[in-house]
Amino acid sequence: MPNLSLSEIYNLCFDALVRCGASDLQAKAAAEELMDAEAEGIRNVGLGYIHLYLNHLKCGKVKGDAIPVTIRQSASAIVVDAQHGFCHTAYLHAEEELIEATRREGVGMLAITHSYSAGVLGWFVRRLAQHGLVSLMFANSSKAVAAHGGKSAFFGTNPLAFGSPRQSDEPVVFDMATASTARVNIVKAAAEGREIEPGHAIDPDGNPTTDASAALKGAQLPVGGPKGFGLGLIVDLMGGALTGSNCSYEASLFSNNDGGPPNVGQSIIAFNPAFYSDGYLAHLETLFADMTTDNDVRIPGDRRNDLRKHHEQHGVDVPQELLDKIATLSQVS
Repeated sequence: MPNLSLSEIYNLCFDALVRCGASDLQAKAAAEELMDAEAEGIRNVGLGYIHLYLNHLKCGKVKGDAIPVTIRQSASAIVVDAQHGFCHTAYLHAEEELIEATRREGVGMLAITHSYSAGVLGWFVRRLAQHGLVSLMFANSSKAVAAHGGKSAFFGTNPLAFGSPRQSDEPVVFDMATASTARVNIVKAAAEGREIEPGHAIDPDGNPTTDASAALKGAQLPVGGPKGFGLGLIVDLMGGALTGSNCSYEASLFSNNDGGPPNVGQSIIAFNPAFYSDGYLAHLETLFADMTTDNDVRIPGDRRNDLRKHHEQHGVDVPQELLDKIATLSQVS
């Protein structure tokens, strides 16, 4: 199995994105996020996800030549129009201003409208944590998950994330989807002819199912039943409605090439901990020390950080089949 350095993964992604119609501006941000997903061992939204980016560049679901624009700004809030380009490019367009506003005002918010898939939300909150900020992020996606008690897909997997700096360690990163399992797990089970565990999906008639193929035709279920439903709703309102973008049920599907740009959105709320108290970081470290003493509790983000260090030193193993798929998709016709 080929082994690629992180810089080789970045170059592979950048070149493939440009070949499929992305400008350098769009490709740089998306390639960086894809590389970081691979660094942290999250292939399902790393190289395992790039085929969607490439196909959507070709069909126009994501605009490869988009230039994000700031459309409204106050002392502590920024609204950026992604122009149906990559969410990561729109975020980087306003990142510096978001950091400055948050440090100055104690809290800052970035809303991204007319956007596309956010990929790994941990990528965004980790960056802010590296600048000493605490943050929350909400990103809605196209429908795949039934509302609690519903019989068909209505919400996206609708992830949310939290990030925080630490005193002398890598940031805390908590990143979760509000579906009971990642959609890629069901897609993989269907491709391999395997069943999925009970409690993850319903079939097209609304009945519980362990048949992965039937689940893909039906809907996933929210994590924790009504609690996950509530979280998914919050993400849809914070990422979609609040930013002036589509809610999940209105967005074109991420999983195919039909329907034009999904027009979803993202919102990020950042906090300057020094504005609120003098002892946040020390208190956090005391909490973590007490929480992890004499047990196997793992701090959110530790596994990602360990994998990043390993892959920075040893590279990432990538199946040749996946590399061949990317090469085929990015061929210039």
